[in-house]
Amino acid sequence: MFLGIGLSTVQSHARQGSGPRQIIAYGDSLTEGAGASSRDQTFPDIAAGLFDPPRTIVNRGIGGQTSTEIGARQGGVPLLLAVAGGDPRNLYPHTRDWMDLFETGSVNGLTHECIHKGTDENGLPYGDVRISGTATAGFTDIGRQIYGAIAANYATEPGSPWTISSEIRMVAGSTSGISGLRLLLIEADELGGYVAEIAAPAFALDGMRSGVSATATATRGFVRSTHLLDAVSGSAIDITLRIFPGQFEESAVATTLQPTPADGEIPAYRPEFSRLYRFDQDSEGWSPRIQDGHATPVVARDGRLVVDNDDGGVLRGCELAIAEIPGGQTIPAGKIVHIAFDIDIIEGSGQIHVGGLGAPGGSWATTTSGGDPSWAISASGHYELVFSAGNLASANPSCGAMAFLSSGSLVRWSLDNIVVEWGEESPQVDVLYRSVDALRGANGTIGLPGALAGVDGVLTTDGNTRHLFTRSHAGDAVAVEYATRFLPGDATLGQVQWLWAGRNNAAKPETVLSDIAAMAAHVPGGRYLIGAILPSAADDLATRQTIAGLNATLATLYPERFVDLSAALAAAANQTSGDQQDVAAGIIPRSLRSDALHLNDRGYAIAASAWVSATTAMGW
Repeated sequence: MFLGIGLSTVQSHARQGSGPRQIIAYGDSLTEGAGASSRDQTFPDIAAGLFDPPRTIVNRGIGGQTSTEIGARQGGVPLLLAVAGGDPRNLYPHTRDWMDLFETGSVNGLTHECIHKGTDENGLPYGDVRISGTATAGFTDIGRQIYGAIAANYATEPGSPWTISSEIRMVAGSTSGISGLRLLLIEADELGGYVAEIAAPAFALDGMRSGVSATATATRGFVRSTHLLDAVSGSAIDITLRIFPGQFEESAVATTLQPTPADGEIPAYRPEFSRLYRFDQDSEGWSPRIQDGHATPVVARDGRLVVDNDDGGVLRGCELAIAEIPGGQTIPAGKIVHIAFDIDIIEGSGQIHVGGLGAPGGSWATTTSGGDPSWAISASGHYELVFSAGNLASANPSCGAMAFLSSGSLVRWSLDNIVVEWGEESPQVDVLYRSVDALRGANGTIGLPGALAGVDGVLTTDGNTRHLFTRSHAGDAVAVEYATRFLPGDATLGQVQWLWAGRNNAAKPETVLSDIAAMAAHVPGGRYLIGAILPSAADDLATRQTIAGLNATLATLYPERFVDLSAALAAAANQTSGDQQDVAAGIIPRSLRSDALHLNDRGYAIAASAWVSATTAMGW
């Protein structure tokens, strides 16, 4: 169970009017608004009010992202996924893509670095790992990252057979100081423990491709597998090993290689109860939170449920009594609760907690995957949240109400398209592979709506390593081949797009140009503008020249669609010596910056005006 959030256009397709097209602003921290004094001083928010009449502009900025990551969220750069499910015979979890996950590090004085990746003549992927340094012990464990091998153990039954197999070739360096390379099958009595090596076939390090396989019977409750390079302590080591996919399986014989992650499946989802709330006529059973005699102002207005947190007191918000639903009941303990909704934070800032209550006005009665009673959100968007009914810490074994509550801050919000569901099945599945880290920098709060294998849903992250896909609607199980393309929801909307990307990987200009071209080609209707990449005062001369070259190329490739933000900001410099020095050096005037790169409120206002003028000039 996991938080699923996607920053959508908030307004559902059915509710979009016939007025001017919405605008979607894609970018990094400059689009997100780093350096602005408040959310309404980000350039998309300012720009929305410069149009007559004002227009809806959706902020798709995530700080720190490269053009590739931005392009994957936008849809122009392919985002390929693999999900759990199917028949995971091979317990090495990442034989296809461990090279992309490998982190350079040292064990017992020897540095491990993945220096190259490729595929062999049969299309099997491989990675070249260089091990170098002076050994401080008689071994170095290189298997912690190869295949995504885990340090903990797999639980097993004593007496069960296990088989390990792998292929390796020495491609550079020498075997000086090395006494062997072994593939280990280890058993233990506890997670992370060690009792004995029950199989340890050795590879030949003669420059030829060497395959090994071994089977052993577990006598303990846990097993694991890893690669171990045996070395002479004190020796200088330098060897490069080409590592091909291996297999770790509960079997008495080696079976056909199953590359991992394997093909998977979005599981069937059939909730026992489901209801949609649209607020076209009234509040549809949603009522104010009453706390300490205070009732939060809640009203249905223009097809949305508007919640006015008017005093920042303790627990203000709105609730839905489950008993008020026709056929009313409580949600029994352990049932999986799924709530989806569009939220627009109208004014103020702060966290809004979403979860279940034991009863209206009561305490929390749901539990998240992290053990919390509610999910906390702080941004407008489309959310898909999953809980377990019941919270023993609050002495609430079942759930009798759903609630959106805030405390300690003044924040107004509106809700629409609320879906409340529960049952035995979860709408979520683990994502085991992604070709681009499209949610990097999202800090566990931003997700990506779209479709995978024809199933609508949201791609989410916990801000660390775990990613999930949450399906939005009930349906049968759907098979998902490895590396199936995820299609972001914006790719189907004929909106105007503002593309401001490339700052965080400007050192790779060919990649930036390729990514921007892919994004531009992917905009439905071709309504897009491209923003100039801004230099930083912290950049060295070579970086500034690279950025200047990129901007010149973009202006040539997209003459009518290029928004020269650098020129607009330079033109707004004041006459102080500092600003004039910055302009002469080709950087943004310091009076318009909050730091070496990011703009301040005045700078964002100038950027907003430039985007609006360019959009108007295109007749959009």
